[in-house]
Amino acid sequence: MSKQQKTQAKGSLEQIGTEKKFASLLILIMSDFMVVLISFSLAYLARNEILPQFFKIYVNIDLTPIRYFHKFFYLGGIWIAIFAYEKLYTKRFSFWKEFQVLVKSTSIASLIVMIMVFMAKEVEFSRSIIVLTWSISLAIFPLSRFIVKSFLVKANLWKKKLIILGVQKTSLLILKSIQNSKTMGYEVVSFLDDDPNKIGKSYLGVKVQGPISQLEDIINTYRSRDIMITTPHLPSKRLSELLYKCESLSDSMWLIPRSGDFITEGVEIEILGEVLALYIKKNLAKPWNILLKTAFDMCFSLILLILLLPLFLIISLAIKLDSKGPVIFIQKRLGRDKKLFDLYKFRSMYTNSEGRLHEFINNNLKEKQTWEKYKKLKNFDPRITQIGKVIRKYSLDELPQLFNILLGKMSLVGPRPYLPEELREKRSFLSLISKVKPGITGMWQTSGRSEVPFEQRITIDEYYIRNWSLWLDIIILLKTIKIWFLSTGAY
Repeated sequence: MSKQQKTQAKGSLEQIGTEKKFASLLILIMSDFMVVLISFSLAYLARNEILPQFFKIYVNIDLTPIRYFHKFFYLGGIWIAIFAYEKLYTKRFSFWKEFQVLVKSTSIASLIVMIMVFMAKEVEFSRSIIVLTWSISLAIFPLSRFIVKSFLVKANLWKKKLIILGVQKTSLLILKSIQNSKTMGYEVVSFLDDDPNKIGKSYLGVKVQGPISQLEDIINTYRSRDIMITTPHLPSKRLSELLYKCESLSDSMWLIPRSGDFITEGVEIEILGEVLALYIKKNLAKPWNILLKTAFDMCFSLILLILLLPLFLIISLAIKLDSKGPVIFIQKRLGRDKKLFDLYKFRSMYTNSEGRLHEFINNNLKEKQTWEKYKKLKNFDPRITQIGKVIRKYSLDELPQLFNILLGKMSLVGPRPYLPEELREKRSFLSLISKVKPGITGMWQTSGRSEVPFEQRITIDEYYIRNWSLWLDIIILLKTIKIWFLSTGAY
């Protein structure tokens, strides 16, 4: 391809990219504005037709909808402005990350409207409508944005074709995350790698097209100008040359650092004089965060225990009728500060479970290999009782661990409560994991549970400790509810 043809191709790609960005931006803004108006309409109906039926203080009055809609039409623009400020139209988030940003943005927009109404002394403008609009929009926005972005991806307006340079553990993790988050709009179309043994092979459905030197040809072939570099191991001079080359060829460019496979959000950039430094967080090592998490755990677990008491009684009776032995199974696990504690579970196995296990895996080589890799048996586990299969499928056997929380030994969300022998050879990880209480659920469960290899579970737990926030706990609990209903990855 001649230099003139390359210039023309580059200009054509830029024009197409600009048109797609404008179209997707316009559709997103219009849909968000409609959600605000729909939320306001439902709030208006709730305030004028429903609330007066239940609360005497809300009398049925004429709220003059024409005037209200006129005012809220331009006030709805505040939502759009806040969304734009929070980069909801320019940055691509995963579903749960976008949900977090939407909660924040919608709350700020509603608060601003409330302040404006108060300062303008709009007495006839019902504050309850603003509160209802806020709560309704919180429910509608995540769903509407998911639907709209799914449409934009299918219409090829929100789609970004990525070229990844380097086939590493990190790049495969990125590819898997992209494939699991369709509404982000990313599509990996090609790998490039200088290792001749990797060229021609496919990883998770994406082929290594050739060496990195063919980058320009691949860009023109796939009409993509979005490049992700996952080769930080290159010598400094070679990496600098690659960065300059990608800078001239790309619209968007990402450089994934070497630590990217286990530390992502847990890193902040700091400028120390003239030096760029990465500050690595350990959020759950901070006293205030520990106190906040403990208060949340205690309150929430106490509420759950009260609500689930009938279920506790039903499961206990079923276990006693199914097989001989105690209702509660007690096992020593590693807790905070490497101290052992008694972990409580509903008994789901026969009392002679260890003998059954050793006999089974010694006679089945394939199952023995599965046990060594996952510390679980997938197809058949001779230790598990009939009622045990049911309660383990839906993780109901974990419920007595709520008592462990009230005793201060566990959290609702946290690292796995490991057996002492599981981490005997993982002392480098144990030093960080043992600083916090183990959890009933955690990131490893919401990442596939028993489908996740043991080594990766430890890495996921480390990520959680570095990146903890109360919001992250809430998201993990919401994901856990979904997994319990679907019984994903449970054996």
